[in-house]
Parts: sequence; C-alpha cells; structure tokens
Amino acid sequence: MPKLTIDNREVTVPEGTNVLEAARGLGIVIPHFCYHEALGAVGACRLCAMTFAEGPVKGIQMACMVKAQDGMVVSTTDPAASELRAHVIEWLMMSHPHDCPVCDEGGECQLQDMTIAGGHGLRRYRGLKRTFVNQDLGPFIEHEMNRCITCYRCVRTYREYCGGTDFGAFGSRDRVFFGRFREGRLESPFSGNLVDVCPTGVFTDKTFRFKSRFWDLQEAPSICPHCSLGCRTIPGGRYRELQRVRAGMNPETNGFFICDRGRFGSGYVNHPDRPRTARIDDQTASVADAIKAVRERVTTTIARYGPQSVAFLGSSRASFEANALLRQWAASCGAQMVLFEANQRRDLAARAVVARVADQASRLADVRDSDLIVLIGADPLAEAPVLALAIRQAARRQARVVVLDPRPVALPCRLTHLTQTPAQLVSVLEALRQDDFGSWPEAQQKTLKTVAKGLQEAERPVLIGGADLLGAEGVAALHDTAEHFATTDRSVGVMTLLAGPNSFGGAVLADSGPDFETLCDDLQEGHVKALVCLQSDPFREARDPAKAQVALGHLELLVSIDATPSLAAHRADIFLPARATVEMAGSYINNEGRLQAFLPVIDPGEPIRVSGQGDHPPREFSSTTPGSEPVADWQLLAGLLDAVPDLAAVREQIARNDPRFAGLVDLQAESEGQRLTLSTAVVPTLPKDPPETSAEGTLPLLPTTAFIGSDWLAHLSTALEPLRPEPQVWLHPEQASRLDLAHGDRVVLTTHLGHCHVIVQINPAMASDLVLTHQLWGRALEGMSPGEMIVCRLEKERGR
Repeated sequence: MPKLTIDNREVTVPEGTNVLEAARGLGIVIPHFCYHEALGAVGACRLCAMTFAEGPVKGIQMACMVKAQDGMVVSTTDPAASELRAHVIEWLMMSHPHDCPVCDEGGECQLQDMTIAGGHGLRRYRGLKRTFVNQDLGPFIEHEMNRCITCYRCVRTYREYCGGTDFGAFGSRDRVFFGRFREGRLESPFSGNLVDVCPTGVFTDKTFRFKSRFWDLQEAPSICPHCSLGCRTIPGGRYRELQRVRAGMNPETNGFFICDRGRFGSGYVNHPDRPRTARIDDQTASVADAIKAVRERVTTTIARYGPQSVAFLGSSRASFEANALLRQWAASCGAQMVLFEANQRRDLAARAVVARVADQASRLADVRDSDLIVLIGADPLAEAPVLALAIRQAARRQARVVVLDPRPVALPCRLTHLTQTPAQLVSVLEALRQDDFGSWPEAQQKTLKTVAKGLQEAERPVLIGGADLLGAEGVAALHDTAEHFATTDRSVGVMTLLAGPNSFGGAVLADSGPDFETLCDDLQEGHVKALVCLQSDPFREARDPAKAQVALGHLELLVSIDATPSLAAHRADIFLPARATVEMAGSYINNEGRLQAFLPVIDPGEPIRVSGQGDHPPREFSSTTPGSEPVADWQLLAGLLDAVPDLAAVREQIARNDPRFAGLVDLQAESEGQRLTLSTAVVPTLPKDPPETSAEGTLPLLPTTAFIGSDWLAHLSTALEPLRPEPQVWLHPEQASRLDLAHGDRVVLTTHLGHCHVIVQINPAMASDLVLTHQLWGRALEGMSPGEMIVCRLEKERGR
C-alpha cells in the first residue's frame, strides 16, 4: 500500500486511493465540489488544488484526480495552491445569487463551507450575472438553477449511478443547464437523491420547502420501514412533525442513496387519522388503564377457556424487541398460538429464508460487487428499490443480469429477460441444477444453458428471489440451487426479498410455530377466543381477507397495538396507541439477517400546525401535549408483562433467553449492524399450493407489488399520491387479442373479492395466458395478496 506525506504527516492508504481521500483520512479538509465518495472524481470544479513537492507527480495538481503513490510529499497550505483555490471559488461565485436567507440549503450548504475554506470572502465582480429560467420538476424536487456551480454531481448521480434517462446537462461554456428537455416530473424512482448530492441549493426537497432550518431540526439515525433491505436513513423533525427524511450511509446496505418511497413516504407518522388515544370498548381511556384492562381480560379468558384460547399476532412492522416480548408474554400465559405474519405465504417463505440463510445471505454490498446476477420471481424496483441501484452498479462493472419472471420487470441497466409463468419459477431452478432444459422453448434453452454455465464459472454470482412469487417451496429451491453451484473455493450468494422491515426477525421468533391458516381454523372451531395484534391488521393483510374476516368475527376479545389507522385498530375492543419508528428506539432485522438499531427523532404528538389550527405559536395552551399518548411498542409489551420499561434491560433479557440475539446488548444505531448466527433454525413444513382450477370464461390473475400503493405505510403518505397508479391490468398482446381488448380500454375486473374498474395495459414482455395487476391499498384492489394466484373475469365497461 502506498505511503505518502501530507502537510508533514505520513499516511498509508489502500491501492487506488486518491490524494484527496488520503487527506480526508488524516482529518485534513480540502475544498471540493465535484468529488463524492459514491461517484468518484471527475475534476470538474478544480477546487481541490494541492502542491505536490516530491514524488512521481510535481507541481499544482487536482488532488481528486491523482492516485496516491509511494514517496509523495504534498502540501495543502502552499501559498500557490491556496491562491489558486481562492481564485477558483471566486469564479464559481461570480453568478451565484445572494439568496442565502431564503435558500433551503442554508446551514448545510457545502458551497458556504467551501467558500470560506477556499479563502473567498469579498465579492469583487460587478458585472451582469448569468441567469436561467427554472423548471417544474414535479412534486418532490424544487429547481433553482441560478445557484449552480457546475459540479456535475446531479447528472452523474441521476444518469450514471441511478440510471435515469430524463435528466441531463445542456448548453456549453458558462451556460451549462442541468434539467429536463422539457418541464415535467422526474421519472426516476431515485430522484430525491439530487437533494443530497447537490452541494448548493439548486435541487432542494419541495415537500420540506420553507419549513425549517437545518439547525432547528431534530435528527437521529434510523432504518427505513418500507421494505426488507434495511436502508439507513436520517429523519428530521420539528414542532412534533416529521418534516423530511434524507439518506444515511451504511456501506453494507444502501451505501449513500435511498429511493423516493423511503424519502417521501413518511406521511404515516403525522397522518390525520392516526389513532393517538387508548380505548376500552369504544371509550377513551389512559394507556395505564388500557394495559390493566388487557391484563384482566386476557387472564379471565385463560381462566375460562384455557391458555390455548388466546392467540398472539406480531408483524414485520413492529420492532424486534416488541415481537420478542410478545413471544415472551405468550409463553408466560402458556399459549402456543403465537405467530408474526398474517399472510401465510409470506410467513412460511420468510421462515424458509431463516432456515437456510447461514453464510449464503448476500449483502447489498455483495450485489454491487457481483459479476453474475440472476433474479427469479423478483421485481426490485417494486419490492426493494435500492436493490435495483445495487444491480446497476454491478452491471456498470460488466456483470451480467438475467431476469426469470412472468412480469415485465424493468431495471435501470441492461438485462436479459426470460418470461416464465409463476408455475415455472421453481421448475427452472430445478432445471438449472440438473442442467436439463428440454421442457423450455428452444429460444430460451440457450440462455438458460448460459446461466447454468455462468453459475459454475462466475467468481461472485448472486441469486435473487422474491418471496411473494416463489413462496416457501421456491425459497428452498433457490437455496438448493446456490448450494449446488457452490464450490469449496467460491460460494453462490442468495438474497430473498421479504415483505417488511422485520419479516426476518419475526420468522426467527416464529421457528416452527403455527401459521395464520391454523389460527383461522381454530377461530372457526371456537378454540381461540381472544387475539392480541401487534402492529398487524389481519382483516386486510391475510392471504384471503374474506376468509380472515369471517374467522375473526368469532372473537370475544380483540386487542390492537398500532401506530396506524388500521382496520384492526378501528375494530379493537381494547386499543393501545404505539409510537412510529421515528418516535422510539428499537431494532429491525433485514432480509439478510442483519440486526440494526434506530433511535427516536421526535416525541409523539399532533404537529403544532394542527394543534395550533394554523397559528404559531398556538393561541390555546394546556398542561399536556395534544396527541402525545402513544408509547413505544416494546414499552407497551413490557408494561403488559410487568417488566422494567427500559430498552437496555429488555435487550439484555432477550439476549439472556436466546443466545442468537446476544448482539442486541451492544447494538449501536451508528454502526453497520450485526449479522445473526442462526445455527438452530427450524425448517418449516412447506405446503404446496393446490393446483389451479379455472371455470369456463375465467383467467388466471397474478397480483403483484407496485412501487407506490402496495406498501401499507407509504400509502398513508399524501406526498406520494402523485406516483400512485390507477387500478390497471396487464395483458400479453395475444391474450388481449383473444379478449378483443385494446391498450387503454376500461374493463371490469371480477374476482372472489368483488368488482373493480381497471385500465388495460398491453405488454409483450409478460407471460401470455396470464393477467397481472397491482395490490393497491385504499382501492378495490387492496385485498389482492401479491403472489397469490386467483381466477378472474374481464369484461368491457358498458357503453365502451
């Protein structure tokens, strides 16, 4: 590794490190704009000038463009380099407007910091400034082009890193414009990252506009709750309102960037319908009285019907600590009916992942470094968007990407797509292991043989599966395939996309326990009389909501602990208000088994803009904060167990009871997280789906996940409403021709769940003889369980 001297201090750095990075390692700040750790260096801003006194490079050079080499002696304080930096920053500031007091970037503006660091303090230029007309870039990004210093970070992030195509650089010389060919919403699902990478105020968060200054915000490291990847985020709040979310940095998971769903989907925290007060039999009560009532009624139920009459249902939205305490409460009651997912398909698939994950689990960092990526039944942009970014980085390094899926899966990179029916997904994995593709069309056989050869020869291959489409059987086949192609010198990585931020944690706790279908049977037969729901809504989230609602109608007692306006919370006999993720400390376990902690950002309460009815400060005052009753979910469970309501004590107890979670004790929110060691996982029974049966005139329908609309928390965010799709169905052109349907036709979709008016979309990249649709919360399609094949009818709307 090269050793060099910077400002009379020696430093040894890894091969390939540039001098600017080496200086940062010593804590030496060199002014710069265009350099970014995720984007690298392009030498566009010319601000990181340093004097190279000795070594293979001499004179004034741009530090970001010079690789560190042995024997280099570098000075950042040399008068000639300092003078050049001062001139460069003066040039960059010539046309910059004097609008810092009204700029949302104020307080966290890199331009402000680097202007001072560059030695520029007096503006001498008195001529006309370069000016631009700003563009309307949609509901998320505010555009103020006159603040631009032409660092090219925005276009490098949007186009090169994220793969967007509707944004770029226009013009020449000193009139370079960064924007779209014409006004309109930025199409990339990662457009919000422009806000984080822009060193000035050219691109700012429109949803956060004029709300707060950076120094007024309360911020803390957190984990995104919108999918199973566990991306690091930094939420910011003020006046009891979560006002923005920006990307945190974790090299093991998301790196530097997040998706727009994670950035702008936080409206559930301040949702106007969020239940904030405890209730007992539809009467408002204190949290303490509600906890007491739950204890008494659960005890009475057990005394009357026995311990098996009470069931406990956790969820992937609840913190890991709360789920663990729920299991402990069930054990203390002698109850065996404890589960952590209302959707049986997702539940068993997650347990199959836990049972087989071991050392095969791939991090997002592994995906970024892979040379062969095969996706089976996975749609990253819909199910785990930041995974699509990781795949793109691998593709930029010449990795091959192959997609086997019935859907027209899109990725921000080049890929090979082989259309497979849902029933073929497990079969194709078996065919890869056996190297027998005789059942596939001749056109696909060559590609499948190439994939099998690649899995044998690639240095860092990764198999990625979607739990919704694969199910438990497919997840097991995915791991079998990875093990088959692994060698003593090289493993084959596996990543499975799960439903929620703590799906993996719930599956670990579930072991080989009962599933929701068993619970429904016991409810129907009258064995279960009481149900405790922790951040779960079985009325809507079940595999078959109609069957679940009938079964749940037999309950004598329903207890709900939730932070959202769920149906279970509305119907509960006793309701306990829980805090949202950003209002409490806790942890999640992501889809690779990585335990990560998050910290509270704000305390619960109605935002001042609500409680003050538009006035600030409010004109009415009280001794209590309006809407401040919610309590952390793990704290509510500790109260129900009569345990010490202290997070450190709770974590120590969990680790003491189960050595697999020993890492909880020392877990820090600022860390990269800890991978669990799961040597005692139990392989669940893997039920096979019954064969599909179709009546005359019906079609097979596959509900899938949408980028916006299928996530319960994100659908409660009004900021994301412009991205919410209309109810649609997708047909292959051959299928559409047989049904005499054209693109854009409005039809009535009929299933066992009812009727829905939808728009026809035709796509030749999907499986023929299949209908695709999205699950959309709050619409007639919300009961569609992703991956659950059902039958449907399509009829043109009357009069059309």
